[in-house]
Amino acid sequence: MAGIPQPWLDELYDGPALVTDPDGRAAVLNEMAYAASRRKDVDAGALSDMLELVEAARIWGLTMGQQDDSSIE
Repeated sequence: MAGIPQPWLDELYDGPALVTDPDGRAAVLNEMAYAASRRKDVDAGALSDMLELVEAARIWGLTMGQQDDSSIE
């Protein structure tokens, strides 16, 4: 993804962490995105994309966690 820092993408793609703690990982990713913006590593468009991806990843993590829980019952 053009313009988005690789370390941030690496955190985004950490599926097990997203399933284990979706809200916590989303908070970390949001903070990393805003920090990249403050450092001028990303422009406003990339920041917007990053924040949208964080929310999508959080929802994915919640959904996957619910699926895992239902398979246990």
